[in-house]
Amino acid sequence: MSTTGTAALPSSLATLLSKYGNTTANSTEDSSSHSAPKPTGGRLGADPAFTLSLSTQDTSAALVGYNRLAQLGDKFETEVSKLETAPDTKTAASTITVTVSQLAQAQSVATSPIGNPDKASLGTGTLTIQTGTFNPDTNAFTAGSSAQAVSIPITGGTLNDIATSINAAKAGVTAQVVEEGGGYALHLTSSATGASNAFTISGLSDLTYAPANPNDSALVTVTEAQDAHFSVGGKDYTSATNSNVPVAIGTRTNFTAIGTQTVATSSASDQVQSLANTFNAMQKAIVSLTSKDGGLDKDANLAAGLFKNLGDAATATVDTAGPFKSLADIGVTLQSDGTLKIDPTKLDAAITQDPDGVQALVNQIASTIDDTVKPYTGSSGSLKSQVNLLSTMVARGGPSLLDYLNGTADTQSQSSSQNGLASLLGGNSASSGTAGQNNLASYLSSSNATNPDLSALFS
Repeated sequence: MSTTGTAALPSSLATLLSKYGNTTANSTEDSSSHSAPKPTGGRLGADPAFTLSLSTQDTSAALVGYNRLAQLGDKFETEVSKLETAPDTKTAASTITVTVSQLAQAQSVATSPIGNPDKASLGTGTLTIQTGTFNPDTNAFTAGSSAQAVSIPITGGTLNDIATSINAAKAGVTAQVVEEGGGYALHLTSSATGASNAFTISGLSDLTYAPANPNDSALVTVTEAQDAHFSVGGKDYTSATNSNVPVAIGTRTNFTAIGTQTVATSSASDQVQSLANTFNAMQKAIVSLTSKDGGLDKDANLAAGLFKNLGDAATATVDTAGPFKSLADIGVTLQSDGTLKIDPTKLDAAITQDPDGVQALVNQIASTIDDTVKPYTGSSGSLKSQVNLLSTMVARGGPSLLDYLNGTADTQSQSSSQNGLASLLGGNSASSGTAGQNNLASYLSSSNATNPDLSALFS
């Protein structure tokens, strides 16, 4: 990943990420590269000097902050571990409610019934069909490009001759002679549904039509060109077709009638969204706790290491049997605030291509994130060790230098090899986190995270 900096983060995090890692930033991300982030050295998360230098008041604040972070970390690991396996197929899939208020339809116009379709003539000349978009709200027709205007020579003039000529021209309109009302009528219909597939007809006086002025046209309106209108979760959308309509990321359905229908959503999409929501909640919690008045702004080193390592895990390349090797492959990228952003169009395409491949990727990335957070969580994790250390400091009113020189300031949960000031400053404390904790800033992108919007699938 690349970043334009750490401006999206609180100063306590930004300073540490810049101090202990590579801050050189590239403005462009190479989307074709799937290499896992490489550690750059430094002591992010492994510098007890932060804790040792705290005042009594700051020690108390940090104790509250790290106790909260330890609780959140345990819950986070529990939730992430659930995503390491595919959901049980016997479990009912999640559903959404789709309300259809208007079906898509094609524009269709017709002549009045006349006599024998092989004898009665509507004239000869050049018939021009122009396709474009009709907006019923403004009653306006917007013509498409000049290439969408087709001129058709009419040499016969009978209904059957005209129908044959129009169909041969492939002008986006189909013609059919229909027996009705004691005679025969010529019906002209758009080849596709949707407001963008309307058309005008000109050139022959008995075959003129303008959707914006139907009453002044020689042909009568059978149906107007219109999009399907529907809503999902309180948001309104349109679709040019009634078939295979995307109503959620990776989920499509058909519209057959106006009304409400319940649609089962893609389990792969649900898993991606769950992973992003769980991950983002944890990263946002770290940002909040390391902000001013968050408790950890004066002792953010260990929290910064967790923040950075989670970012590395989310952007890692993993070995899967499918075509997707990183979250970026399915449109999920890390932002400059440390959260994941979903590109609905790219994720939708990935699920359409290989839903099992997307599911396998989520399982692998979740496992990678779980492995990353485990050293921090639980009764023996570095977050709990930090809480124990801070608790001892608060109880004693802060440690003395002699305590650390003698190795007596550590809590009982720390091993004998981790005693002494020299050992602590060497980064061997149980509160030092995992190895290779470096600067997340070099792996973050510069754009802001946003929630997926279904309308992107129709652009």
